[in-house]
Amino acid sequence: MRSRNASALDIVAARGPWDGAGATAARNWLAGRGLNPPPGLTRWHAEISLDHIDAPARLEFDEHKDSRFHIDIYSEEWGFYFCHEGRVSWIRITDIPFVHGRDDHSLLSQTPTLENVGGLLRSLEKKHGLTFYRQHALVRTNVVAAETMIRNWLQQL
Repeated sequence: MRSRNASALDIVAARGPWDGAGATAARNWLAGRGLNPPPGLTRWHAEISLDHIDAPARLEFDEHKDSRFHIDIYSEEWGFYFCHEGRVSWIRITDIPFVHGRDDHSLLSQTPTLENVGGLLRSLEKKHGLTFYRQHALVRTNVVAAETMIRNWLQQL
């Protein structure tokens, strides 16, 4: 079993220009939801796990058997994780997109902006014949009263 906090090595960085820093995208995403971190909270997060099973997404999963899509947004970066058929791609965006551990699905070159991550999600669903159930997402955040806004955003992806 694997949990969302598994460690891996950062191995490959994207080449070419990138539109903005991950921290800026994360800050804009939070503001776009009408949210602000509480005063004094310098490090905030929103961790979203989507499963293809029509039931609440679990925290633990088996990356060798399960199909999952995660969107992780932190005050200093954002990223996404996709596993399907035993293959894994984990992309993080700090100042540039880079592979965190593995990119078996070759998603680094397809890295969208955070505001367009829904397009990537829909293309993966179509390509692999999956449905990720937004209404059953596991949402973990330390931003007060953010879960409803995050769930509303997920329904639009």
